[in-house]
Amino acid sequence: MKICIAQSESLKGKVQQNIQNHLQLIERAIALNSDLIIFPELSITGYEPKLAKELATNIENAMFDPFQKLSDKGNITIGIGMPTHGVEGLHISMLIFQPETPRTVYSKQRLHEDEKPYFVGGTYQTYLYIKETKIALGICFETLQQDHFFNAVQNGAALYIASVAKSKGGIDKAYARFPKMANKFNTPILMSNSVGFCDNFLSIGRSAVWHPNGDLIAQLDDDNQGLLIYDVDKSTVEIDQFNICIGQLSDLEAVFHMYLNGKHDLERHGIYQWTDHYPTNALIKNDLKKGTLYILKNANLLIGAISISEEQEKAYESITWEFDATKVLVIHRLIVDPKHQHRGHAKRLMDFAENFAKEHNYTSIRLDAYSPNTRVLKFYKKRHYIIRGNVNFPKREHVFYCMEKALL
Repeated sequence: MKICIAQSESLKGKVQQNIQNHLQLIERAIALNSDLIIFPELSITGYEPKLAKELATNIENAMFDPFQKLSDKGNITIGIGMPTHGVEGLHISMLIFQPETPRTVYSKQRLHEDEKPYFVGGTYQTYLYIKETKIALGICFETLQQDHFFNAVQNGAALYIASVAKSKGGIDKAYARFPKMANKFNTPILMSNSVGFCDNFLSIGRSAVWHPNGDLIAQLDDDNQGLLIYDVDKSTVEIDQFNICIGQLSDLEAVFHMYLNGKHDLERHGIYQWTDHYPTNALIKNDLKKGTLYILKNANLLIGAISISEEQEKAYESITWEFDATKVLVIHRLIVDPKHQHRGHAKRLMDFAENFAKEHNYTSIRLDAYSPNTRVLKFYKKRHYIIRGNVNFPKREHVFYCMEKALL
């Protein structure tokens, strides 16, 4: 059995946007053969007690139908965080979707003092039964109370999952207590924490898995979304955490080698887009020095890269562009290592570039694509890039199409 712990970032009160983010992470968990995925506390709304009354609902709300459909389709159990209405008041709840099974709700039983003005506690413990394994759930504050954990183990739980929204102080407490609890009761503990701002604090991630002997098996970082996939039978963890950051000169050798792999792979498919003179080690080094080359990693594994800047090729002057050239971002040298292709990584890099352009008030994006590379052309056209003309570059037999996308 594989259990997936999601470390997600929630936008304050943006329910529909958060739902879409959840669905993407669940799709990834399904692709990694997960049987269960658990999200952080109040993950759909963000941990925002002051907004709970306005946003609270019940599990049968139609906006949650996509989760049930994914559960049925992917044969996966899903736990998401949401404030819900109860007879005596609002609850901090986990909504649970299981394949071809009625939806259920677990509501946090033990509340922190600063939660009591907004919420009431739940009255019963919920257990999940997946592949003959009994799994206990806990939500944030109560997970650090030994009696909550003890009761779960006494009731036959073989594994304990904590869904939390914790600041550095809370995470430090969890890292101090969870290893001792796991060891004392010989029970693995998995923790899903959020990243980003919540209420009046910064949630710092570091979602983790502890072995029954108390050893930390794996953890995620402080500020990126990601997944931990725990193989219960093997007591091993796979980390799936993608991060795009500015490349450093120390990355030069690995990045240039990736570009060479990309060049050889294109040639293997009869596409002679890159030559022995482009891209060069010196060119990549210059990108890194200028801070225009961004690299995509999964944990410490290099996946791809993209260069974004305002520098345009001289040949672009011959093109009749539609949009004003005073504030244009240009994409250069998009690459995904061949062994990691066909997994949506080019989309990740382009999403990053386009979001970067919007955040920095660019009016449009420009790029060029080699005409024989039909797969890449299809990719850009699907993202609404329009061909404005073509140019020739040295030592290439075919033209490059110059493409443009408005960001207005």
